[in-house]
Parts: sequence; structure tokens; C-alpha cells
Amino acid sequence: MDGSTRLRGKKVVVVGGGTGTYTTLVGLRNYPDLELVAVVSMADDGGSNKVLRDEFGMLPTSGVRQCMVALSQNEGLLRKLFSYRFYQGVGIRGMTFGNLFMAAATDIVGSSREAILATSKVLGVRGRILPVSYEQVALLAQYEDGREVLGEHLIDQAGQIVGDKRVVSLRTIPRTQIDDEAKAALVAADLIVLGPGDLYTNTIANLVIDGVSEAVVKSRAKVVVVINLMSKRGESPNYRASDFLTDIGKYLPLSRIDYVVVNTDQKIAKAIIKKYKEEGGSLVMDDLVSWPYGKVVRAKLVAKGIVKRERGDAIDRSMVRHDPDKLAKVLVGLL
Repeated sequence: MDGSTRLRGKKVVVVGGGTGTYTTLVGLRNYPDLELVAVVSMADDGGSNKVLRDEFGMLPTSGVRQCMVALSQNEGLLRKLFSYRFYQGVGIRGMTFGNLFMAAATDIVGSSREAILATSKVLGVRGRILPVSYEQVALLAQYEDGREVLGEHLIDQAGQIVGDKRVVSLRTIPRTQIDDEAKAALVAADLIVLGPGDLYTNTIANLVIDGVSEAVVKSRAKVVVVINLMSKRGESPNYRASDFLTDIGKYLPLSRIDYVVVNTDQKIAKAIIKKYKEEGGSLVMDDLVSWPYGKVVRAKLVAKGIVKRERGDAIDRSMVRHDPDKLAKVLVGLL
């Protein structure tokens, strides 16, 4: 059986949101026989998402938009437009064309669900992009010193307040149920991918939605966790690989994890490591020598080059990222 035949019709569901999910999907889209689904957190409340939520009462669109760009078969101007970020003007500085387009589409067609379908057609998206829930929710994180931080954007930047304190619990306000489409996709999957991405505001933000963990447990899919390359103050301070898994284990039985993917490439420029250290981040160390849950898969996964901040972007984003093709090759090998 050749590789193409082996992969034909295999359903891969990537759970997360943000840059990590984008990176994973960019790599997987190069395997045309796969059926791809992104299940995306809808708790984002920073940047232009705050405007959409506060002023228009709309669901955040950034995570969905990034997934659309990743899976778009349109390689021309339209795809570039959806990633374009305005860097001038008081009113729209920092916003992306794609977010504004989706906000307008939601207003025209009358719902976020229909707007996602319509925009996916416009971009020629291969695969499906499914919000984990269509309810407006906020994330509430409690830290080990008892402090609580409300809001995805504030949790993402909480390291400035809590230092190296760890998150001990995360929940949504209000509680909400997984959407039926996302639930069905998880149950029907052949491979479910958790991570990479911010541990609490991307990955666990999905697992705290009622019904998500249950759907993963019920599914016959192989479940893989992709460990982040770098730790992050406020979400994963000084974390080793096992710490990521321990925290995920609070929301999903560790016995349900079949594979753990860990980077082995430590060759990152000293200047970049220094920059991360200044912000409380560090390379994630592999301490899974005797990890009892699932098979540990090791590979060199760091992308070449450093990601620079876009003009007009007020949000700090990871400079060191997974290589989409290398990561996809590992994931496809698990099917």
C-alpha cells in the first residue's frame, strides 16, 4: 500500500487556535488525501477581537481566520489580504483585513456559522473550520498564589503580574457546551492533534469546554500532543515536557494520549534565547525518558529563521516556531 492510498480519507482534527494551529495546518494541507478539520477556541478577546466582542457582540474571528488562511487554496492576492494587518489609522490600526471581512460577512448572512462557511468558500478552503462553541465566553485562570485573571488576552500576558507562578485551574465564564459539529468531528477522527500553541489560552481553552474531553475519550482516534518549543511565563513558566502533559492531564485522561511529539533541535541563536529569557521563557527540555503514557516521538522540528513582528501588531507572538513540513511529516507518520 503506497502512502497516498494509506492516507486516503483519513480524518485529522487539529484542536487549538492561533499560530500553533496555523503552523500545523499549513504542513498538513500538503497531503491532499487527508480530510482536515480545525476545532478552534473562541475565547480570544485581545486586539481586534476585543472590538468585535465589545462593540458588535460578535464572536472572535482571529483563530478562525488563521485557520482559513492556512487551508486556503488561493495563493493570490486574496489570501494575502486575509493576513494583512493595518498599521496606520487610529481606528483600525492593528486590525486585519480578514477579521473585518468576517465581521461584515457575519452581519450580512446573519450568523457566525454561516459567515465561516461563506468565507471558506471565498478563500477556497480545503477542509472544515469549526468553532468549539458558538457561545460568548471568557477564560478565568487561577494561579498557585490564589490570584485570578479573567480574559484570554490578560492570561496571555499574566506573566507581567504573576511572574513564574503556575496556573492551577482554568474554566470558562459562563460554562458552555461543545458545538455538535465539533463534537461529531472529534468522535469521527482518525487522528486528534493537541498543540502546539499557548498551553492554557489555546490548547486547554478547548478542553475546558463541556463535552470536549468526553468526545476525545469516546473517539477511536489516535491522540497526539505536540509539546511547545519554548516555555512562557504566565502559562507555562520554566516548563519541561512533562509539565505540559501533567497540566493537560487535569482536563483529559493521560491514558487517552497515544503519542507525544517532542523537539530535539536545540540549535537556536543565542540572541533569541537571551530575548526569551528576558521575558521569562526558555527552551522546553525533554524529560520524558520514562514517561508512562503514550509513545514519545522525537524529531528536529524548529523552523529556520526568526519570525518578526508585523507592522501594527500590538500582541507579542512567538519568534521560534515549528517547521510546518517537518511537523506534518511526523504527524502523518502516526496514521
